[in-house]
Amino acid sequence: MRYGWPGNVRELENAIERAIVLADGTTLEIENFSFGKESTPDSELEDGAGSDCLSLKKAKSKLENRMIREALTATEGNRTHAARLLEISHPSLLSKMKLYGIV
Repeated sequence: MRYGWPGNVRELENAIERAIVLADGTTLEIENFSFGKESTPDSELEDGAGSDCLSLKKAKSKLENRMIREALTATEGNRTHAARLLEISHPSLLSKMKLYGIV
């Protein structure tokens, strides 16, 4: 209730969709919502996304790889739902999975 929703209606829509995917049952709980914490620049640097150099390409690849793996875990391997969660097309997800060696 106190979250400021700095984005637009699309942010709210995406947050609800993610919560539905992450929910164990039929009721959404507070734990199913991340409220903008999923990828901040500081948290990515803490996770080592940019610690070896200042290459944006390498940092983007590490982040993309991790987020794809997390989406697949959250959707129990369902690629269609993972693509929707990541807001990319299914063919794009398959291409990125091949690129990162994700089976």
